[in-house]
Amino acid sequence: MYPITRETFPRTGIIEIPCYSAASYDGDTAILQPEGVTTPVDFSQLTQEEFESATHDQGRDVMVRGLAALETRWLLGLPEVTFRPPYRKPLGVRLEGSWYYAWPLRWHGTLDGGEYTVVRLSN
Repeated sequence: MYPITRETFPRTGIIEIPCYSAASYDGDTAILQPEGVTTPVDFSQLTQEEFESATHDQGRDVMVRGLAALETRWLLGLPEVTFRPPYRKPLGVRLEGSWYYAWPLRWHGTLDGGEYTVVRLSN
């Protein structure tokens, strides 16, 4: 995981984000394992709305903790998870012994977004 907080979230620059795959998934929580590769993310390409969404803390108890890249094709195959309003249901992931909510920084719902989709991890 690339550790990050609301205060340290970059507005510009390219950062290599670690990639993960799901070792298992029970319909609620995915257990993630590292793939040993990274994917570059150009933070200057985020819109103002995407930046605000990525850095928004859900209160004192649920805050941005890091970023990870998940396989886009796998995310598209999760019928019980939706990232679009009005019926948002986040993905739960377990990574390095901790549980997180996972939300994409940008979500187009297609494979044209690339092989990996970068998600914000909050708990």
